[in-house]
Amino acid sequence: MAWTIPKTDWNTGELITADDMNAIGENLAALRGASTVESYTTTSNINIGSRISEFIDIDSDNLNLSLTTGGGDVLVHFDGTLNVGDAQFVYLDVEVDGARLGGANGILSHQMVEVSGVRYADNIVSFTRLIQNLSAGPHTFKFQWKSSFRFSMKAGAHYWVREI
Repeated sequence: MAWTIPKTDWNTGELITADDMNAIGENLAALRGASTVESYTTTSNINIGSRISEFIDIDSDNLNLSLTTGGGDVLVHFDGTLNVGDAQFVYLDVEVDGARLGGANGILSHQMVEVSGVRYADNIVSFTRLIQNLSAGPHTFKFQWKSSFRFSMKAGAHYWVREI
């Protein structure tokens, strides 16, 4: 349904017509369908074989999501399993229209877990980030990372952006 400009020139005692009610119903339907989502779930492992000292796109073909918004707030989410291998740290960030959201170490910093001398290379990692007051129009959300050594992302990792 398309949005129609609501009637605003009501008079005291004026009755609501069927056309008025239909316009209200159509606008409610338009609002229900207004939220836009883009997402991608990895189908294979993504491996990095060496140190990356600057943030780079993880998978520019699939994890650079484009979303056209009506203007306002957007949620960005990631959940997946990282195998940090020999890496001390893995840093994740999102770049929106050329500007990264996080600081020097991104919006999420992950270190390999070691418990009682046992190293756990596979670790589930997730984040959700709110971007407020994004302008109306098309936007690109690039999922990026850097690391102190080699690591990988397991198949089944999920990345999405949603206008709210």
